[in-house]
Amino acid sequence: MPDPRRPSCPIEVAVFDAGEIARMGARLALERHGIVVTGEAQDEASALAALAADAYDVVLVDVGLPPAPATALALIAAVSSSGGHPVAMGTVADPDTVFAALRAGAAGYLTKEMPAAAWGRAVAAAARGETSVPRAITALLVDYVRTHSAKTPLAALMPSAQRLTKRELAVLESVARGNTNRAVAAELSISVETVRSHVSHILAKLGTPTRGGAVARYHELRATQSVS
Repeated sequence: MPDPRRPSCPIEVAVFDAGEIARMGARLALERHGIVVTGEAQDEASALAALAADAYDVVLVDVGLPPAPATALALIAAVSSSGGHPVAMGTVADPDTVFAALRAGAAGYLTKEMPAAAWGRAVAAAARGETSVPRAITALLVDYVRTHSAKTPLAALMPSAQRLTKRELAVLESVARGNTNRAVAAELSISVETVRSHVSHILAKLGTPTRGGAVARYHELRATQSVS
């Protein structure tokens, strides 16, 4: 019997990583979860060529992609601004790198020691337009932002006519716990379409293009409130 959680059509993915073995490993791991790698690149030039040649459901971008440190962030931003779904990946997950990737528009962050199932879930979530940040990385980010001040205190975004409404804040809190749109809708007893509308308003008010950026901002603000 087919797995009802899998889409009827395979998710098509591009993998941008300098390492051939890493690209091969990603391909094999994702294929086990009904996800097809249809594009690859080993540097910025080949990545831009791949993006120009085809459209992908999800683009996996290694944060160390050559030639420059900012290469991956520029590609993530380009994919996100064009309506695509980029997911950052790296050997390690230091907070500065994860925050930078999420702010650039990444729909998630993966480390290469994570199991294939985690990669499959993250890619499937990104293809649905959702954000997936593993719990271990979320905990790391929370610990990090507790020692840093955010530019805007949480109080400045608390419910009001000009800021987040009570319902928007509730949606953001649920999204920050890793819930999908469907799970948020069930938790708050609203429709999935209403959740999408709230998320759109939240992104606009927080000034971030993606759910990942909104989640990162939420944790920054919550951490600031906890130490204020």
